[in-house]
Amino acid sequence: MIVKNIKRVLLLNPPGKDLYIRDYFCSKTTKSNYLFHPIDLLALSGALAGRFDISVLDAIAERLSPEAATGRILAFRPDAIITLIGAVSWEEDRTFLARVEELIKARIFAIGDVIHDGGEAVLADEPWLAGCFQSFVNDDAAALVEGRFSNLIDATYRDGGQIRRIRGEKPRGEYQLPIPRHDLFPKKGYSFSFARRAPFATVLTDYGCPYPCTFCVIGTLGFATRPVESVLEEFRYLKSLGVRELFVMDQTFGIVRKRALELCEAMRRENFQFGWTTYARPDLSDRELLISMRAAGCHTIMMGVESPDDRVLEDYKKGYVSAAVREAFARARELGLRTVGTFIIGLPEESEDSIERTVQYAIDLGMDFASFNVAVPRFGTRFRDAAIQLGYANPTGRVMDQGGAAASMPTHALSRDRMLQLKRRAIRKFYLRPGYLARRLADVRTLHELQSQVREGIALLRRNA
Repeated sequence: MIVKNIKRVLLLNPPGKDLYIRDYFCSKTTKSNYLFHPIDLLALSGALAGRFDISVLDAIAERLSPEAATGRILAFRPDAIITLIGAVSWEEDRTFLARVEELIKARIFAIGDVIHDGGEAVLADEPWLAGCFQSFVNDDAAALVEGRFSNLIDATYRDGGQIRRIRGEKPRGEYQLPIPRHDLFPKKGYSFSFARRAPFATVLTDYGCPYPCTFCVIGTLGFATRPVESVLEEFRYLKSLGVRELFVMDQTFGIVRKRALELCEAMRRENFQFGWTTYARPDLSDRELLISMRAAGCHTIMMGVESPDDRVLEDYKKGYVSAAVREAFARARELGLRTVGTFIIGLPEESEDSIERTVQYAIDLGMDFASFNVAVPRFGTRFRDAAIQLGYANPTGRVMDQGGAAASMPTHALSRDRMLQLKRRAIRKFYLRPGYLARRLADVRTLHELQSQVREGIALLRRNA
């Protein structure tokens, strides 16, 4: 079935009562007040701009009410809407989008964690939803909009009265997309905790992850890289827009080592003068790679620490041990890179003592920032299967928040409420150390960074009072 006369397509991040981050199959509330550009919609903006008259409405960035967002959608009158949805905001999303579909009769297609596994059930329950897709780096979004169902790779759609699921290969090898249309996104409303200058942009040089961490959804997406020249073309475009900072949203920068070194060398050679932040793995972050990243403008790396317990790292398939973590943080610090450690608390074996050990570990590692995330049974992960088997997760539940505003599940020893109390205490213990605050102030390089750090810090502590 080919759908004709589809001219106007809206890329939508729906409104919400909180600052929701819905993209990359990992929705959550922001832990303070940071908000980066939704990478799904960025990638789709370049891919669809050559085929349709597209517009972007990020109602979260613009802090729009449902009424104001609806008015903007009605003014654009799209033939089709491609929207983010999230487990963190599912009840709000479904109510808002059902109302929009009723008002304008546009076909609505969605991407997000809540339909990453079990999209057929969501379509069966939600008549406003015409289809959903599982990757933003292939052609499935355009194929759904145009009704080219025989071209779908990994998607779910309505075909008359039937709901059909196409299961194909996950992205592998190399992918190429047109340069994202950064110019279509709001000029204000986004902020990034680690940016030292403004404005900043969010970019992606690879997709997915090849590592099998059982609680992480990204490892279920496949793994593919963009050609270095395609990335450089986007960087040149961003420089022409006046961008000064990047959030390189690769889930592990440097997986393909030769390519990462080539990209860093090209960035240094072209003298983009971007400051940038990215994720890295402790066991991949050797001296040569970190020196190359530093020379290319990287000033901050975020590494998954998760736990000080090697048994936990082994059980959840992290692929490295705590000794590698200690060495990587020491190496980054020696080379002048700021470090962010990410931790997961609330796994089934969690106790008050284990959370206390985790916080002390973060302090002992000497990291610049710590991010404490709550374990959630993400759709499509092995951790979800285990949590359901243990009776800790509702197999039909669709609402969850990794950011920690709420807890999706208890542990063997802790109730949901007690775990959140301990998480809030952990944040206060890490960030409210006099010596730490003095070090943070001394590390500030720009007025923008000072203002950002103060704003983010106040918001973080308010959320965790």
